[in-house]
Amino acid sequence: MTRGLVSAACSRLIVVSCCVTLATVASISGSASPAGPGPSAAQAGALFVPARLLGGSVPLTPSPNVVGQIEETLQVVVDETGRVAQMTPLRASPLPMDLLTPAVGGWRFQPALDQGRMVPSRVLVAAIFRPAQLDNSPTLGTPPVNRAAPSDEIPFPIATQTPPYPPQAIGDGVVLVEVLVGVDGRVQQLRLATSGGGFDQAALDAARRWSFRPARWNGRAVEAYAYLMFGFRQPVVGPPPAVRPPPVVVPPPAR
Repeated sequence: MTRGLVSAACSRLIVVSCCVTLATVASISGSASPAGPGPSAAQAGALFVPARLLGGSVPLTPSPNVVGQIEETLQVVVDETGRVAQMTPLRASPLPMDLLTPAVGGWRFQPALDQGRMVPSRVLVAAIFRPAQLDNSPTLGTPPVNRAAPSDEIPFPIATQTPPYPPQAIGDGVVLVEVLVGVDGRVQQLRLATSGGGFDQAALDAARRWSFRPARWNGRAVEAYAYLMFGFRQPVVGPPPAVRPPPVVVPPPAR
């Protein structure tokens, strides 16, 4: 009789233990594979890490003799080693010289990653050099022209902002701003890649107002870095008007 009771108790303990074990396994399995919708396009695109600038120089500002605002937009191919392999002008002001390509050709990048593998990718570099004047009023000069169609791999500007010449600034300056463009085309983050001293804040404020058509990788919208260059030329102020001496009053002859 006693043996039967002990045997029955052991059987019940084994059943309870098995139930607890199965419940624990089910709980762990449920936490590893939560219910709900699959990853969004933005989350899937996180497998792609965009190329990012490590270092490089910026061009000098053009001479004040070059009138008007100067714009130039480049599509840069960065190879899997981080070097610039190709540059394609997308939009540019008609000038006798290239402003960006001599400097940008020497830039070095952290190459893009696709699922952990270094891959070639494309990067946007856009530049605006202000006219040599204080305000943003219309100026003389030839407007920029389109030269090539951009790749879907780069965020492409659809709204831009030209910074004003800071009232307390002196001389010329060039500021390079790195912006992280989100999958919605808006600027998510900003960073000074090259400082221009007293022109930095004006450049950052202008870059924050840009908006883009987002970059795409394998058909999906992804975050991508773009590089916005702002050149400030010291306003040319004409000579002050000549001060004319007062007219000489000749007294009438004495009678």
